[in-house]
Amino acid sequence: MHILPTLLALLISVAGFTDKELATALRGDIAVHTESFIAPSGKASGRGIGAVVINRPISDVWNVLSHYEDKAAYQPRVEQVWVLDKSPQRLHVKMKVDASVTMILYTAWYTLDESTHTITWNLDKSAADNTVNDIEGSYQLTALADSQTLVVYRAWVDTGRKVPQFIQNYMARQSIPKLLTAVRKRIESGGLWRK
Repeated sequence: MHILPTLLALLISVAGFTDKELATALRGDIAVHTESFIAPSGKASGRGIGAVVINRPISDVWNVLSHYEDKAAYQPRVEQVWVLDKSPQRLHVKMKVDASVTMILYTAWYTLDESTHTITWNLDKSAADNTVNDIEGSYQLTALADSQTLVVYRAWVDTGRKVPQFIQNYMARQSIPKLLTAVRKRIESGGLWRK
């Protein structure tokens, strides 16, 4: 795979990946790391970031990632999805997620920007049945070639419980590869692969 050096440098700086991590994704594996930041609550926190190359055109990747009705069919731990409201640029979605020790229920707003191939989400704090304090994340898609797309995923969850940073990092390094592997299987199968 041949990528212009300036595109490679941009991808490294935007996603915060090292040369080695990006090389991992470009050779077909999943690159994962965590970054520390100060959460809106003022507490130190960590965000999980992953990258995967999907062997499909960016339009195919966009069509699957921007469609939320079937996420429970292929995404690990996602038990149920309810699309509450939908427009071409914005979704209001409730999700039920198996978090091993408990079930998480949250409602989020998803912003879909097809012109930049970006999907971002934030917790709808007005939803009375949220079982997490906060959540945010994004997918950023970049065409590497006509039939290859780099997907960078970022996610952060404030569960409302005190979870040591090393456990958060461990969970991110375990869950992000499983998620991105499932996403790749779903897209590369033409939307047929199920968990």
